[in-house]
Amino acid sequence: MTVGSIDVVAGIIVRDDRFLAARRSLSMSESGFWEFPGGKVEAEETLGQALARELEEELSIAIDAFSLWKVKEKKVKGRAIRLFFHLVTEFSGAPTPREGQELAWITCEEARGYSFLPADEEILSELSACLQTR
Repeated sequence: MTVGSIDVVAGIIVRDDRFLAARRSLSMSESGFWEFPGGKVEAEETLGQALARELEEELSIAIDAFSLWKVKEKKVKGRAIRLFFHLVTEFSGAPTPREGQELAWITCEEARGYSFLPADEEILSELSACLQTR
């Protein structure tokens, strides 16, 4: 039985053949894991508004061009979590870690040596094919 659902946006920020990965800080749950930056969609927000807010809050960047790429649904402790993965292909500003996270521009091949959150890990092979066709 699903108690409630949470919508989460994630930004796959792309530059050439690399994407930006963020390592969760010690103060966060699941610290040490790598992830695509993003967070929860707040009430009355569109997915695009949530993505823009989260990336500005976490990285001090403004998104200029993005598109919804994948949607995944997970159940965690009886709660449905819908993950909306967006490809961010243009942005303004230099990504700056504002929440104590570590940042790295990596290729999909290099990502194999990183410990990603399970939901993010699941799409890495699909992301490799997507980036190769860009």
